[in-house]
Amino acid sequence: MQNVEELEINTGPVTIRGKRWRQDGGIPTLCLHGFLDNAASFDLLAPKLKGLDLFAMDFAGHGLSDHRPLGAPYTGLSDLHEILSVADHLGWTTFSVIGHSMGAELGAQLAGLFPDRVKALVCLDGYCGTNTIEQTLDHLSSMVTSASARSSKLKVFDSLSAMAQRLSEATGQSLESAQLLVARGHRSVPGGYTWRADSRVRGGGPLELTADQLRALADTTKARTAVILADIESEWLKRSLKVILNPVPSTMEIAHIPAHHHFHMHAEHEVLAEMISTFLVGEKLPGALSAEGYRQLSDTVNETGVHVSRLAGHLNA
Repeated sequence: MQNVEELEINTGPVTIRGKRWRQDGGIPTLCLHGFLDNAASFDLLAPKLKGLDLFAMDFAGHGLSDHRPLGAPYTGLSDLHEILSVADHLGWTTFSVIGHSMGAELGAQLAGLFPDRVKALVCLDGYCGTNTIEQTLDHLSSMVTSASARSSKLKVFDSLSAMAQRLSEATGQSLESAQLLVARGHRSVPGGYTWRADSRVRGGGPLELTADQLRALADTTKARTAVILADIESEWLKRSLKVILNPVPSTMEIAHIPAHHHFHMHAEHEVLAEMISTFLVGEKLPGALSAEGYRQLSDTVNETGVHVSRLAGHLNA
């Protein structure tokens, strides 16, 4: 795979920046990072993927991409518009998607809402979120009120190493993976360094659908879909799994690698690269669960588990 190339793409409201790993004749593929992460979350995985032309984008308010103007909410609908704008800029009428966590949420929504554009979807420890009607309405109101909220003051660190160490402690990910995110996600300020990300993003995010809406979205999706799970104790993910496991869509294969939520940035990235490369060229997902495996997974996610919150706190780490 060729050396990485930095790109910036004007989508109209904001300029989206990201990293491209281009391979001649490769399958057009967008990589979508998780909440409060950035495009560097694919730095280990992308070079190991075979036969793909990859672009990993920083979502608005993340990494090197623009912040939304005051008054413009951070909403998944805007993110979806920008994903399609990026694909259009690259000349990709159809493309594959690799998404982690929030990126998997947005990838699943994109594949369901625009089924003729997404050929294949790989969801890493995530899928389109679901919630009760009341919680969904609360989320919508939070998006609106956060649009004009002043950015909160972010903690200043005296060194990038201290910043990475605190991120690692806050999220449980490896220090090495935290260093990659910090390298792209910091800015210099008087007294040291802080996050580039817009603190207002914490009031937004992808739209979380009701269970009925999520089922309809999954059933509308035409894309071959691989869901590769890591932390199945996450309550956010378990809510989605309860819907998509009953029954599993005919287009979907599921695998489980017990690991940390950021497994694509840990040692498991090499195994993931083989699985993803194989799946995206049209073959079955290596390690996909059997019928018995689906039954066991369903039993697990329907049990009462320990609450594991979304990894959303590292802006103030």
